[in-house]
Amino acid sequence: MKNWKYIIRLIGILTIGLLLIKMTYQFKFSTFMFDLIIFGGLAIIGLTFLIWSLFTDLKHFRTEKKIFSLIPIGLAIVFTTIIWILNVQINSNFDKPTLVRIFYDGDFNGTGIDFKTDGTYIFDNSAIGLSDYVYGKYEISGNKIVLDKMTLDNVVVTNQLEIRPKTIEYSDRTEVENYVYQVDKEGNVLKNETEFRLVIDNRQ
Repeated sequence: MKNWKYIIRLIGILTIGLLLIKMTYQFKFSTFMFDLIIFGGLAIIGLTFLIWSLFTDLKHFRTEKKIFSLIPIGLAIVFTTIIWILNVQINSNFDKPTLVRIFYDGDFNGTGIDFKTDGTYIFDNSAIGLSDYVYGKYEISGNKIVLDKMTLDNVVVTNQLEIRPKTIEYSDRTEVENYVYQVDKEGNVLKNETEFRLVIDNRQ
């Protein structure tokens, strides 16, 4: 009976650990509200298996001195380390300092591009709890931004962007704000394509 309990702990930690690693890796490219809930639930189950192993397998190891008793605990430590490293790598991309950030607010959906100071960008296309991320590189010269991709999720359909002033009429005032337009190689604004508001501008 003890062997069956050991096998259950081993399979439980192995299964939960692999699922959490897979989900953590996928969070780099997509996050969904329900996925985060599932991740939290699996993490609680995994923690339960780990506590069970700490109390049971460590006790068996002290009495029997068999190294295989520590396999479930060792796997849990390895999985936890991998998940931590993946999270650090993912967050390090988002935590890089921003040079320019642009955003389009579509009420139920939104699209933003975060241009980092190191020449990389993160494209975020979100809708009702779901965010999809695309990573890439860019070059900026004055008000012109050149992307390394010709299309981004069918929202950006050119690799040429340009920051231009736009007159916005509010109910009580008129203001000039900077927007980012999709343009062709000649600098002509592409009609009927998404325009982005410039929300952060750290250029000198």
